[in-house]
Amino acid sequence: MDAPQLVVIGTPSVDRIEIRGDSLPTVGGSGFITAVGARLAGITVGLVARVPRRLPDGIAAAFRPGGIDPGGLAVVEGRLPGFHISYDEAERATYLTIASGEEADVCGADLPRRWLNAAWIHLGPLAATTGMQIRFLEQVLDRGYRGGLSAGTFGRAAAVEPELVRDLFTRVDLAFLNREEADRIYPDGMPDGRTVCVTDGGAGARRWNGSEWTTYPTTPVTPFDPTGAGDAFVGGYLGAMLDGDSDPVGNGLRTAAIAIDGPGAAPLVEQLPQHAAVVPEPLPEGDPVAVVDRSRTDAIAAALRSAADAAALDFCGFPFPEEGDPGAIETMAIGTLHQYGFWEGTDHGYGGPMWATIDGIRRKGSDFIWHAFTRATSADPHILDAGRLAAEPLLFDAICTDDDGVCPIPDVGSHRVLQQAYGAVIGSHGGMQSIVEQANEAADPLAAFLDSMAVVPGFGEDRLAKKANLLALILANRPERFLRLGGPTAIAPIVDYHIMRTTMRTGCVSIVDNDLRNRLVDRAWIDAEPEAGIRLAARDAICDLCTSSGLDVGSVDGFLFSLGRSICLETEPPKCGECPLAFACAQEVELFQPIYRTTAY
Repeated sequence: MDAPQLVVIGTPSVDRIEIRGDSLPTVGGSGFITAVGARLAGITVGLVARVPRRLPDGIAAAFRPGGIDPGGLAVVEGRLPGFHISYDEAERATYLTIASGEEADVCGADLPRRWLNAAWIHLGPLAATTGMQIRFLEQVLDRGYRGGLSAGTFGRAAAVEPELVRDLFTRVDLAFLNREEADRIYPDGMPDGRTVCVTDGGAGARRWNGSEWTTYPTTPVTPFDPTGAGDAFVGGYLGAMLDGDSDPVGNGLRTAAIAIDGPGAAPLVEQLPQHAAVVPEPLPEGDPVAVVDRSRTDAIAAALRSAADAAALDFCGFPFPEEGDPGAIETMAIGTLHQYGFWEGTDHGYGGPMWATIDGIRRKGSDFIWHAFTRATSADPHILDAGRLAAEPLLFDAICTDDDGVCPIPDVGSHRVLQQAYGAVIGSHGGMQSIVEQANEAADPLAAFLDSMAVVPGFGEDRLAKKANLLALILANRPERFLRLGGPTAIAPIVDYHIMRTTMRTGCVSIVDNDLRNRLVDRAWIDAEPEAGIRLAARDAICDLCTSSGLDVGSVDGFLFSLGRSICLETEPPKCGECPLAFACAQEVELFQPIYRTTAY
């Protein structure tokens, strides 16, 4: 899952405005409005903010499929910021009350690691202190961010700390402010060599390119609510700029005009696209970085014939749903959707496996997910309804809560995105049970099921269909036999990081690129293409093992998966003395699985 093109720093707020005799509740927030405005330009946008577990509907709607990426939301105890604003006849604002919520604690560590690759970061006003903006900027630069930067400011900062605002603006590529703020921050004229955009209400906007001004007039209108017009301009400008538009100022003015046509952020949120798309991951190109050693697969296959247990797990009984549970299909489907990424990452690479305690039991990531979803559906049979999955961006966090009251899942933001996208698409298909029933009516149920899953977010992106094949195996092996596997199609290898590690360590997969081998040994991050090369080789090795041993994929794949979790371990020395494959194994124990974030496994 790629980083958004634009990342905005700033928290949504719950506000009240007094204007022309009306008192209206609204939702807004500088960064939130900027993020929505940018998304309307067609680019991908993420928001970094600290928020409570339950978001107001008007804010949650912005994070639905097609909207803002919720991956940068840090769930904390507390309330959203809130502002009570009164406007006079000339539309001058007076802030009657200001509550900053948890925004004062937002820091550079809140930026998801994969978002360090974003093309641009915009720093909105943070808890009304310029020092916070500078601190965040320094922290993300220390973490290795090297993309574009912009920042805005606010009236109080321009009035009481103009020197600090000028310092902030010297550190970014692009500055945004209004005319009154510009007069205070740059009383002696604009800085040479800097790009500055200045909004001026109904008069339009001006852009300083470092040496001269360009003026962009607009058609004055009577605003319903002038709150956030400048923030919407910033979003429209950045969105157009990053989308390659030659007139970002014009788009900024058009976006601002939309924003002031209704209360708060609502006019912008209402125009967000609502869709969930599946984008298949690309296959590697060029020379292979990993190949199958067929002499080794033949040797390992001989050992497998006596070691592999062909009896398959039936995925029934806690932490899985009990036999006959009416919600079993939906629970197993959403649990499988989230079967990936159960390890902590650092800015260097691998940080260790995920462990967490749930209901008094310490579990690794995969088992934690099954426990959490089975627990949730037992307490509320409707919690996995497609409508809720699509509409509630933090539902995954609420379900996957440990005994300390937090969600411990690494890269939780990607799980939120998939949860909502999955809910939107699966709802249009009538639910997972409907997909299974239609597949069972086909001449080849497995092929029909896999075809259906190819358009479901969280399943269809993976060229090797790891989770789709896993779900098919689960539904076929449950006591209810939900999916019939009759037909020529067979379950494909279910290749995750345990399978890659065990096929490399046994020597079935040989790494031919020395630099890649060193990065695997060092447990450092690798790129998408070499990861895909290793994974494809692991898939081919499983196929060879099945052919040579006469065993099916479920037996071979399942054995190597169990081997990786019990003997050929990640964080402890492999227990080679206990391994039934030891006499045939290459014992390349220094090799490690690819350190690469993906939603596939």
